[in-house]
Amino acid sequence: MRSLLAPVLALCLVPLAACSSDEVACTTLAAVSVTVTVVDSTGAAVTDAELTYTVNGGASKPCEQVIENTYDCGVEEAGDFVITATRDMATKTANVTVTSDECHVIGQTLTMTID
Repeated sequence: MRSLLAPVLALCLVPLAACSSDEVACTTLAAVSVTVTVVDSTGAAVTDAELTYTVNGGASKPCEQVIENTYDCGVEEAGDFVITATRDMATKTANVTVTSDECHVIGQTLTMTID
């Protein structure tokens, strides 16, 4: 009986060791860094603004307008963002910090008001 018990115990312990691994299963989906909603002073959607962003003082890049007054600024970029919204002669800026975990950025949301 003793010779049979050892192999059975060994088989039971192998899956437990495999489950204690610290591996993280990351997805292949890309995360948006900052999602910006643009409104005017009354709260109405602004659909004709142009948005750009910089990360850590780097080169300016355009944000992508995805739905009406919603813009995506950066994909899988972490750091200190400066987002600029321009409409007619008005310009507004906002700062937001985006962090990341072992897989993706932790996306931030922001509402900007511009007339």
